[in-house]
Amino acid sequence: MKLSFFALLLVFFFQQSLAGTYYVRRDGGTTTQCTGLSDAAYPGSGTDQNCAWHHPFDALPPQGGGTHPALRLHGGDTLVIGAGSYEMGLNTPGAKSTYKACNPNWSWDCVMATVPSGTSDQPTRILGAGWNTGCKDAPELWGSEHAGQVVSLNGSSNVVIGCLDITDHSNCIIGHLGGHSSYLCNRDHPPFGAWASVGLRAKDSSNVTLQDLDIHGMANRGIIAGRLSDWTIKRVKLVANAWAGWDGDLGESAGSSNSGDIVFDTVEVGFNGCGESYPDRKPYGCWGQEEGGYGDGLGTASTGGNWKFINSYFHHNTQDGLDLLYANTHATITVTQTHAEGNAGNQIKLAGSPTVSNSVIVGNCSFYYGRDYMSGNNSAGSDTAGDLCRAMGNALVLSLQPGMHGRVEYNTITGQGDCLILAINGDHSSSLAIENNALIGKKAWVRNNERPIPQSCAFYWDQGPSGWPVTYSGNLLYGVKDNACPQGTGNLCNVDPQVTNPNLSSFDAEPLSTSPLIDKADSSAATTSTDLLSFGRPKRGGYDIGALEYQGP
Repeated sequence: MKLSFFALLLVFFFQQSLAGTYYVRRDGGTTTQCTGLSDAAYPGSGTDQNCAWHHPFDALPPQGGGTHPALRLHGGDTLVIGAGSYEMGLNTPGAKSTYKACNPNWSWDCVMATVPSGTSDQPTRILGAGWNTGCKDAPELWGSEHAGQVVSLNGSSNVVIGCLDITDHSNCIIGHLGGHSSYLCNRDHPPFGAWASVGLRAKDSSNVTLQDLDIHGMANRGIIAGRLSDWTIKRVKLVANAWAGWDGDLGESAGSSNSGDIVFDTVEVGFNGCGESYPDRKPYGCWGQEEGGYGDGLGTASTGGNWKFINSYFHHNTQDGLDLLYANTHATITVTQTHAEGNAGNQIKLAGSPTVSNSVIVGNCSFYYGRDYMSGNNSAGSDTAGDLCRAMGNALVLSLQPGMHGRVEYNTITGQGDCLILAINGDHSSSLAIENNALIGKKAWVRNNERPIPQSCAFYWDQGPSGWPVTYSGNLLYGVKDNACPQGTGNLCNVDPQVTNPNLSSFDAEPLSTSPLIDKADSSAATTSTDLLSFGRPKRGGYDIGALEYQGP
């Protein structure tokens, strides 16, 4: 037994020592011509030369078609992809003749193989050149001919994916307007065109880092991912993916629930539910659920996990911005230093045990109304605005199940939905603390003046118990329905907050020098040492109400 254990250790350390770094360059060679072990061009002749490969397929060849070509990238290896554009699909040079998966009749299988798992000490890494020097010239991996996805992490653990531009080269949208659209992708017969369905797919995956990725213009979703554990998403953009930015619902009987720490740091999720024009990257053809689409920036099915959102931006998605309303009672969610605006439904929706702090939430849920500059925008105009201010357009929605507790502190929240903050579910064992927020009401948006237009309310607990278990302290409320003024310590009511720009279309939450927000927070409730922009609190004599601490002239 001792000898067997020792042998296993030798195998483990031998595998670790064999982990290598491979290179891909536009001027590289085939796997016959080059070893892939040097960041050098193919010299033009010879075989087994010390030079880079010419395409990511060389490292991770397409699988399927009844065959499984051997992977040349193994667990713990690093693949560095040079600058330039790489087609990831049927028309990749040599793909049709080399891989049975690259058949014109089922070209959705002509995709890079799933990334092999590394170890916690030595993860497998797929990196664009410049990944360690600011990632200023990320290589473009673009899917074509109905490719199912560009990157697969199905079953992949201990992996780093970084410094890549992931997209396609088509304007088309899968299933747009139920098939009655000039933007519709061809899914019926080859050639299918220069489009791909999804940027990245992942399931049953743990200990993964996505960093410095720009995933945009996909014909379906930017990312489909579920059953994850301990993922970090840093400096990632999910923009103008035609159905959703991040869809956490796998639609499988095994479920999609996540676990561990799921961290989003400096992430942008915007204009999802819109197509993207190529090559000028303009959103168009925006649609939502009422028109047969979807449109969440980030949404999940039932999920656990410890979700953390830091310094992120959720904006102008055609349904909700950040939707974790289906988090279960084992989940914790923290949203801090985050900006949400212009989403057509709710800006932020959370469940589990949620905390929202140091964030600006602008509920201008009618953003898309009448925006005809987006040609074919089905959310524009008076007749097709069904998704605007969807679910009453409440800016911040919290589902506080029995026994769950939420905190909303040091935020600036404004909006034209029914309420600025809505709580649902819960009983006397639930609680919500609303502390040191600037709550700025606006006229609620109503399509075609269908009913009298009220002001948005500050807070409402829908279907909650009488004597709602909510406490207020140190808030400033202005322009809210019925001029509501809650009981509590240090609340300021019906006082103009004097922010730099109060207009929804160009809202700027920074306090003016004469603002009553300055030094007026309830310091006994203070639990934060920084504001939205990471400036320290307090700056002067006391803490400021809202997301931004006044910094002086």
